[in-house]
Amino acid sequence: MNIKDIGDELVAAYAELRRFLVHRLRNVDDAADVAQASFERVYACALSGTVATPRALLFHTARTLCIDRGRHRQVEARALEALHAAAPVTAPSVERVVADRQALARITSRLQRLPEKRRDAFVLVRVYGCTHAEAAAQLGLSVAAIEKHVVRATLDCADLFLALQNDGAFAHAG
Repeated sequence: MNIKDIGDELVAAYAELRRFLVHRLRNVDDAADVAQASFERVYACALSGTVATPRALLFHTARTLCIDRGRHRQVEARALEALHAAAPVTAPSVERVVADRQALARITSRLQRLPEKRRDAFVLVRVYGCTHAEAAAQLGLSVAAIEKHVVRATLDCADLFLALQNDGAFAHAG
């Protein structure tokens, strides 16, 4: 068989091959990809002159490519599965969010009951990270007064902080 006859036979079988692959793969785009790859491989092989039955080789090559494609997808699926299993959970759970909101509500409630200067000094230093000198300048107090207010606020809230720590509210921080 000469190369022109082989080419004609492959072209004649191409539409039938696409129908076969659409039925087998259940996807028109995948079928087109496999049919094209099969046609390229068989035509390249035919150019070497070693193809006795081009149509049979075309279908055999397509089936082999379908199997390879299926195996490749299984490997990808296993790799993705392993990646998802190994990946740390980046978002907190709903339970964690609810617990954090409850802890924040308890802390806010306790801080609101503190005297105003004590609360303001504590919030500036512990929440916003201001130095004692910065907090003193903002509130118009001495550094010593800020230090005393922060200590007293910490003592006023110590039982709450201890309870939250025992409840695990601070377990994920830091």
